[in-house]
Amino acid sequence: MGKQIISILVLWFVATASAQKIPLSYKHVDSTTYALYLKQDWKLVLEMGKKSQKEGIDFYYLKVRMGIAYFKEGKMLSAIKILEEAYVVNTYDIVVQEYLYWAYRYSGLILESHLFYTKISKEVKDKIQLDLPAISVIDFGVLATSNSDYDKMLVSNDNDVRYFPENYQLYSLGLNHPFSKRVNFYHRLSVMPISSVQQKILSGEINNVFFNGNETRYYADVTFALGNRWYFDTYLNLIFGKYDDVNSDSQTDLNPPGRNSSSLSSSIKYTDYVFGGSLTKASYFIRNTVNVSISNLNGFNQFQGGYTVSLYPLENILLVPFGSVQFQNENKKSNVVYTGGISINTTNFSITGYGNTGELNNFVANNASLIYNQSAAALSEFGSTMKFITEKIDIKIGYSFMKMEDNFVAEDNSILPTTFSFNQQNIIGGIIWKL
Repeated sequence: MGKQIISILVLWFVATASAQKIPLSYKHVDSTTYALYLKQDWKLVLEMGKKSQKEGIDFYYLKVRMGIAYFKEGKMLSAIKILEEAYVVNTYDIVVQEYLYWAYRYSGLILESHLFYTKISKEVKDKIQLDLPAISVIDFGVLATSNSDYDKMLVSNDNDVRYFPENYQLYSLGLNHPFSKRVNFYHRLSVMPISSVQQKILSGEINNVFFNGNETRYYADVTFALGNRWYFDTYLNLIFGKYDDVNSDSQTDLNPPGRNSSSLSSSIKYTDYVFGGSLTKASYFIRNTVNVSISNLNGFNQFQGGYTVSLYPLENILLVPFGSVQFQNENKKSNVVYTGGISINTTNFSITGYGNTGELNNFVANNASLIYNQSAAALSEFGSTMKFITEKIDIKIGYSFMKMEDNFVAEDNSILPTTFSFNQQNIIGGIIWKL
């Protein structure tokens, strides 16, 4: 009797296990996911859809339901992936067209949404009513820096001549113009007043000469959408500046080192530039960018090239780790700069933390919209920015800390191997109006 009971239990277990392994059918998946779709139970739609696809059952309406479910769950990148698959099967489905358009926009692929808009039906276009204004965004930014060791440096020097900053402020006004559904143009004008010190030892005593400068920058970036989430940027940053000639009353033409400049009256003027381009591929869960640029910052001919990657592990833009490696060659001297950070983004708030290591001297970042052209090199930078987001206005604040290093110079303006260090703090602010 005992053996019979054991045999019955074994047969029941085998039958139950076999029943659980019965493969899904097209009819069962279709009816179940449709019922869940009508109930708007998006999590179960995705759960059933993934299980079905894993077992080799995949069809058009399953893609549509899963794409909409991903959209409703806020996973825009996954929504794009599966809605694009559905669109390839049926380009006339207006539901797919509308959801795919908004998935592009909400994931930050604005130009991609503009391109897709040209392909969708008139019914969907009339519903969306895309309008490209002459100016879509106006932004105003402020960067204020201070030398944390300034007071100490004024009274301490055990070497030759050196130049160091007290502070500077960068005021910027930028405009964004969507030229067409394929081309976007952004440009910005910046002015930067600078306060600096020339310090040298005269008869054993420290002599500080305070001098001012002013720099104007014009930055322009044109972005071309190439299709299939490929983008090409070409950018230019022109820099015009002048600073007081602290030796204008003497016979010695002692200019700050490294400047390819010409003296005019009591001021020394200079003109620098950065020109470059970048190519970006926005894949579903990763975005890759390669960039190259040439420049003559501070009179040094320079080449820079690099690679930047952003990851989207949550299938949306909520959490985005990023990193970059940049190779810089300047007058036969090579340098590598590493950048890493993470961005957390919600509907109303975003925060980004980042760090740079390497010699940031005559260095450009973010398609040359950010330029490190102080005479001193930043050996490292760590900072964070926060953005408060509303429908029409974004407010940005931030802070960064930089360890700086520069060389002493001799009376004949030759650069000495001896160096000095100081720390610099940067306060960042900005307002963005979305028109």
